[in-house]
Amino acid sequence: MKLYYFVFKFVLYTFIFLGISNSSYSKILDFNQDAKNVSSYFSGTISFNDFDYSGAEKFFDNLDDSENANEKFSSMFIQSLLNLEKYNEAYFYSKKLEKKKLSNFESNLVQGLFEFKNKNYTKAKSYFDKLEPTFENQLIFNPLKTSLIIWSDISNSNNRQSIDLIKSMSSDYGSFKFVQEVFAHCYFDTPDTEKEFTKIIKNERDRFYRYNFFFANYLFEKGKYKKAEEIINLTKKNFPRNLLINQFGETIKNKEKNKNKFTCGNPQDILAEIFYAFANALAGQGMYKLSNLYISFSKYLNPNFLSYNALLAENFLMLKKYDESRKIYEKLFKAGSFYKWHASKEVALILELQEKKKEAVHFLSKAYKNIDISLYRTFDLANYLRGHKKYEESIELYSEILTQINKDHSLYPKVLDRRGTAYERIGNWEFAEKDLLLSLEVLPDQAYTINYLAYSWIEKDKNTNKALTMLKKADDLKKNDGYITDSLGWALYKLKNFSEARIYLERAIKIMPDDPVVNDHFADCLWMNDKKIQARYYWKYVLTLENTEKELRQKIKNKLLFGLEKS
Repeated sequence: MKLYYFVFKFVLYTFIFLGISNSSYSKILDFNQDAKNVSSYFSGTISFNDFDYSGAEKFFDNLDDSENANEKFSSMFIQSLLNLEKYNEAYFYSKKLEKKKLSNFESNLVQGLFEFKNKNYTKAKSYFDKLEPTFENQLIFNPLKTSLIIWSDISNSNNRQSIDLIKSMSSDYGSFKFVQEVFAHCYFDTPDTEKEFTKIIKNERDRFYRYNFFFANYLFEKGKYKKAEEIINLTKKNFPRNLLINQFGETIKNKEKNKNKFTCGNPQDILAEIFYAFANALAGQGMYKLSNLYISFSKYLNPNFLSYNALLAENFLMLKKYDESRKIYEKLFKAGSFYKWHASKEVALILELQEKKKEAVHFLSKAYKNIDISLYRTFDLANYLRGHKKYEESIELYSEILTQINKDHSLYPKVLDRRGTAYERIGNWEFAEKDLLLSLEVLPDQAYTINYLAYSWIEKDKNTNKALTMLKKADDLKKNDGYITDSLGWALYKLKNFSEARIYLERAIKIMPDDPVVNDHFADCLWMNDKKIQARYYWKYVLTLENTEKELRQKIKNKLLFGLEKS
């Protein structure tokens, strides 16, 4: 979930600094020119930049008193320790810097959070006051520092009037300010707390559904179980895939220990969520290294909120650090059945990315058997198996789901659509057509279902005029979708309207220039528009594409030899 892009809106002026070299980067190394020290520094830097924090710590630990000469070294060392969750070591090293009258952004932040966690709010604030922006964090520096100082004051005064401190935050902070106001009401348990949370529930523009969990959690802790259940059920209805709320509902139902423990009355839990908000925003901007650092602060402040690992694992996945990502996802297995299934799907994805497709299918199938079965998990596995051409197995699971739901269920038309495509792939067109038509009967405006059925009719030279009408509808529903545009152009081609077909197929080529089938269709259309040289160019191009299937390659080779007349 990438909720906090708004954090960046109010700091556009900071971009003028992006071209200015930060002093910690431009310093020339002033180490004692000992070969071992120089080697350790550069090896540590390489490891750090490669997200190998264990390696970075090992190399940096070999450097003695190098922080006197190079601020960047001490910053990277602290970040490495934090990413390894060695919080005490990071704190003691930060104190070491302080004794030498040295500091950096990370050391002040670490010491401030240590004092905050130990309820020494005045001392914590003194460290937060020392924070200075660095090259990496300047985009979010102002709202972060402001929030840390305000929550130090709120926690220290323990006075409801201090909610006004948040209200005084810059309006540029937008929704980020709004969320903190809600948490402040929750912290003081004001009479307006439920009303403030309700604003979040009803806010559709900013998609605050994550905070439905915090509302339900607040109500549950207050003993308002029925209201909490209403929030859980409402969220599950509107966002059936919401991990936090689904896991919370399951936890309450089974009377399990909550693996995502959060208490509004504990300011460090609130601060942990604030750091998560920044981590999320940074990940949304592709700033994964800094995002990881901020997640480590969230985990330090609230180690009992296991779902923070989900964003951390996702970051490593985006960085293609598959082994690191998998280890973190496996930690999520302990967060409950919903997180376990989500993590299992991601591990299967990682195995695929590592070109271990058979192992991936086996892994997810085994995980499914070792977890509580639900409709959505069955649907997930069926889709996964269908995507791996195990059509018969997927059909069996889809059929199982249909015996458990009625036409009013949101999954009903989706299951029919997926089962229909699986039937088509194994050559059972009678059953496929029946499922696809029934799916559209229940939910008529499914553009991709319309496209699949209509395109299949076109390929079978069946209901071509009806298919054309349906494809025009699909094209209206999904503007600039390459597959649908291609289908529409191909329908016109089949109706021998070659000139109009060319318009749509050319548009499809622009949207999907590397798709073999789209290029082949366009080449056929060019040929029939008496553009034979251009047609041959596109056919030859299809042969250069890696994802061109063997059967299509042979057909195109025939076209290049004989044209369309004899191919």
